[in-house]
Amino acid sequence: MHRNTLIGWAGTRPGRDPVGQEQRQAMARRDLLNVSLVAALCALALIGVMLVLALAYDPHPSQERFEVVSDPEAYASALRAGADGLRAVLFVDSLFLLAYATAIGFAALAFAGNCRAAAWVGGLGILLVAALDMFENTTMVQSLDMALISGGVALDRIAFLASISAIKWQVAAATLLAISFVLPSAATLEKVLVWGVRLGLPVAVPLFVHGAFGLREAGGLALLVSMAGGFVLLALVLRAHAGEA
Repeated sequence: MHRNTLIGWAGTRPGRDPVGQEQRQAMARRDLLNVSLVAALCALALIGVMLVLALAYDPHPSQERFEVVSDPEAYASALRAGADGLRAVLFVDSLFLLAYATAIGFAALAFAGNCRAAAWVGGLGILLVAALDMFENTTMVQSLDMALISGGVALDRIAFLASISAIKWQVAAATLLAISFVLPSAATLEKVLVWGVRLGLPVAVPLFVHGAFGLREAGGLALLVSMAGGFVLLALVLRAHAGEA
């Protein structure tokens, strides 16, 4: 009798309570979903802020203008002309990269059970994208300072910055492709998100980076639409799952 009592007590200790463990796991997952949701909404808001800044300054500042190789004189002239606006956009973009890395990274953690290998690839990939984005922003603002101090920017430096940008965008496309295998895909909205992620950047990035078919500008617009639309859909999916968790 005494032995049975001990066995029963051992089976119900807090550390071995399967129900309690499931509850803690559910709470942890809900926390991941909520953090990802807040970060996705912040990322969406920051995209809006960058659009407002782009319209508020004349000439309109655009990072994409300086992410491709172009004539050094025209490049430096454009940097000088849009200096104030570009600095403001780069400031907001530095906040944006923190938001998108958090949103996508925490979403990968929350849904990791769907495909752990893809979650690892996507989680590490988005950290690499954020690091490349930081490097790109730093290089761009240094090029701006050089243009203001010396009046010009060397072609080699322009090509170097374009290479960083191209690698960043292509790593981002590959990362999101991996993330698409982690995201849930049962509901209609989830399917739209998954296929939007699989097709959005993977199609838009080569158009922008390579200027294929003369569609570089269209590719840049497609990047913007893909990112904004993706965060809207991600926020809706995260909200639904956070409510169920």
